[in-house]
Amino acid sequence: MISYLQVGIDHILDVNGYDHMLFIAVLLSGVSPKAWKSVLWLITAFTIGHSLTLAYTVLFDPLIPSAWVEFFIPITIMLTAAGNFRKEEKSLHWKVVITICFGLIHGMGFAGYLSSLLPPDMPLWQPLLFFNLGVELGQILFAAVLVGLFLLTRYITENAVRPAQIGLSIVGFGVSLLLAIEKWPLS
Repeated sequence: MISYLQVGIDHILDVNGYDHMLFIAVLLSGVSPKAWKSVLWLITAFTIGHSLTLAYTVLFDPLIPSAWVEFFIPITIMLTAAGNFRKEEKSLHWKVVITICFGLIHGMGFAGYLSSLLPPDMPLWQPLLFFNLGVELGQILFAAVLVGLFLLTRYITENAVRPAQIGLSIVGFGVSLLLAIEKWPLS
């Protein structure tokens, strides 16, 4: 089962699966480096959302076709990035609710990946649990590095924080727009 833990970590930190890292980066770039509690709330919200649909989709049936899931994942990144362009701060409550909803979509993507790795005769609860724990560990590692970079940016100069947030959001929006075009399910 430890192998599923490692698969979960690798799935988040794998450069080829950069869409999940991009989502976390864009999500956290919209948070003030001083607001570490907000980071915890947002990571927890994402965990709640994706854990629900990961479990449901692996144990039962996909809620929507995988082609649409793969299309909606970059849309969540684009919407998150677009929210970061607003100068006024959105309430943490609103961000948490949106992040849970976006987590639901990402969880279906995680489930598609995990389902492709499972042997047909294996009990599902153990791989599901360990894979999800691995995803969480990968997210925590990535988020810790990001928060460290955001704090370093703030330490260098307070004036660099907002341009760095906007820059990361622009890159995230552009990359996810290209992904959405590539993943368009009706072509």
